[in-house]
Amino acid sequence: MKKLFVLAAVAGLAFVSCKTETNKTVVTDGDNDTVAVVETTSTDGVVLTEAEAKAKVDQAQKDLDEAIAKGDKAAEEAARKTLDNANVAWENAKAAVSNAAQDVKEGVNDAANAVDAKAKEVGNDINNAAKDAKQDVKEAAQDAKESVNKAAEDAKQGINNTLEKAKIK
Repeated sequence: MKKLFVLAAVAGLAFVSCKTETNKTVVTDGDNDTVAVVETTSTDGVVLTEAEAKAKVDQAQKDLDEAIAKGDKAAEEAARKTLDNANVAWENAKAAVSNAAQDVKEGVNDAANAVDAKAKEVGNDINNAAKDAKQDVKEAAQDAKESVNKAAEDAKQGINNTLEKAKIK
């Protein structure tokens, strides 16, 4: 029974709540466009992985079953508390894993969205530049056509003036 109480006390201490602090860092490029969101989490205290938490739940259940089989009510009560704490820790570990996966997914999606937005912006800039270049070519062609027509008109006028001078003599 002393072993069970010691086990219950140790298990209870193992599941003491932990302080978790999360910091988000937004990484931007020179144009203040978001490139990536980096999230760091620091934890004070004991942290269990999901597998460790599940193993503690299984051990606590085994200890509870042994206490029930022996008929020791005090040991059974302590084992139930340990099992409850183990279940809470396991649920917290599962939630932490799920949250971490979700945070990674959101970070990847945010980065992908930033890249997509930048790509669309670049595409729009290219389209605008192409339209401007097309307009400039049209204007240059029109100017060249007008210059050629003026030169032809001037040449025609020069020929006519030359013919007029030739008729007079």
